[in-house]
Amino acid sequence: MNRRAFDTVIAITVSLLLATANLAGLSYLDKSIGSENVQVIQTALDINARKFTQWSYGIIPNIKTVPAAQAEEQNLRIWARPGDYAGAEVMGITFALSAIMWFTWINYLGFPGNMALVRQRLLGLLAAAALTVATNLMFARMTTEFSSANNILSTAFGYLSLGLNAGGIWYINLLGRLGVGQHESRPTIPASHMKDEKLSALLMSLITAFVIGSVFRRANLALPNLPFDYVIWAITIIVFFNYYGYFPSKWLKGERPSGIILSIVGTIITIFVWIGIQYLTGGAIGAGLFTAAGSPGLSLMLSFWLLFWLIVTNFLGKTSPLRTRTR
Repeated sequence: MNRRAFDTVIAITVSLLLATANLAGLSYLDKSIGSENVQVIQTALDINARKFTQWSYGIIPNIKTVPAAQAEEQNLRIWARPGDYAGAEVMGITFALSAIMWFTWINYLGFPGNMALVRQRLLGLLAAAALTVATNLMFARMTTEFSSANNILSTAFGYLSLGLNAGGIWYINLLGRLGVGQHESRPTIPASHMKDEKLSALLMSLITAFVIGSVFRRANLALPNLPFDYVIWAITIIVFFNYYGYFPSKWLKGERPSGIILSIVGTIITIFVWIGIQYLTGGAIGAGLFTAAGSPGLSLMLSFWLLFWLIVTNFLGKTSPLRTRTR
């Protein structure tokens, strides 16, 4: 095994361990609610006898745990139900996004290979984490204040883990593009493509994502309560085009054929692993596959895990149009 492959294995292992710890903490929050309970937002009356939400430090609502029957009977606003933090029923999907975020952060840091400018990059990771938390808190507050929905976390994020990890990916990529933690002070330049070629790739990715997403939804293979699979497919496909090109003739150059095969095989193996986890846990930890309701999680499972393995193949150097020597 060459050095780059060894570093990739380490990066994958660390990202999966961190993703496990990430969701374990959120799962603990889910279990602490209790299977028959819900978390509700505490309110008080102002001088005009109107209800208002009580907030801690102006950003976190005061919540308490009550029986679900009591919340329904008193028409209380529900902050979270068991499962709204980590999403145990579709853990294969939430785990995939968490793994992508941690692998992206590891790649940004340069671990375990070239960790030059580690101080600046650690500050960049800290900034990304702070911005992610702040954005999610603000979004949750906006949902609480301006939405009539009674289940806040479910309405705002689907599952809180999705909001946190998606924010982590977005902010670290934004900071990287702005030059934070880079050797040069100017923003980094994307992969060199002609302007018209990048526009064509973008349009093709949107059209392809719409077709794939529509097929999965038509076949009832997409989760109805998480209707952003079109967006995820668009991201996955544009990442594929950026790494491998959007002409099939470009897919056959250099290291790319082995990278595409690795992405597909890795995705298939991962999905079967999650099917096994779902079977062994009796559905307590699920993937939205082969359930009584069919396989509504298939669309997001495929798109998220394919995106994860595409990023891994790029880290491994398998997206190069040139054949590289292994040492």
